[in-house]
Amino acid sequence: MEDAKLIAKKRDLQGTSNSRRMRRAGSLPGIIYGEGKEASPVQLDMHAFEELLHHHATETLITEIAMDGAGDVSVLVKDVQRHPVNGSILHVDMLKIIAGQAIQVDILLSLVGEAAGVKEGGILDQVMHSISIECLPRNLVESIEVDVSEMGIGDTLCVADLALGTKFTTTIEEDAIVASVAVPRAEEEPEEEGLADAAEGAEPEVISEKKADDEAAE
Repeated sequence: MEDAKLIAKKRDLQGTSNSRRMRRAGSLPGIIYGEGKEASPVQLDMHAFEELLHHHATETLITEIAMDGAGDVSVLVKDVQRHPVNGSILHVDMLKIIAGQAIQVDILLSLVGEAAGVKEGGILDQVMHSISIECLPRNLVESIEVDVSEMGIGDTLCVADLALGTKFTTTIEEDAIVASVAVPRAEEEPEEEGLADAAEGAEPEVISEKKADDEAAE
């Protein structure tokens, strides 16, 4: 399904109170920047923008904007600011796309497959949920799949193990951990049971000493 084109109107009034009134009226305050030009404050239809996000797995996406008096432009939704309590959208920052110029974005990492170590009782821990990459706009994807099916107990998967190919580059350290399979908790139980047995074994000795003292007193 193709995204409906958003319409952006110029926004003359700025400030917290004006933005609040705008949202109550069903509009979303935002800003479009890029090309080395001064940022342009705009307002979008709140419902249309929410529908756009609803049809994507991530808020990092490219869409078409019909700019009031300036024609159509492609923008990267760079940052969606939300209310810290109810999660409602407060503001959106959008970067104007320039053909052939690389963009820097965070892309979701989606683990696929069942790790061999998990089948043996291990615990899969996803340490990194997204990765910062640089790519051309046409190569942008919503997520990068990471196959963990070959991971055994005690194995770790690092950034260097990701199949990023030539379309993506990243500045993240190659040894940064993406996921790991921890040792099953069941293997730690014998040690705990041993401590419990030792504690139980110590109790009769205390009773025996008390009994010996009682006999000496008689």
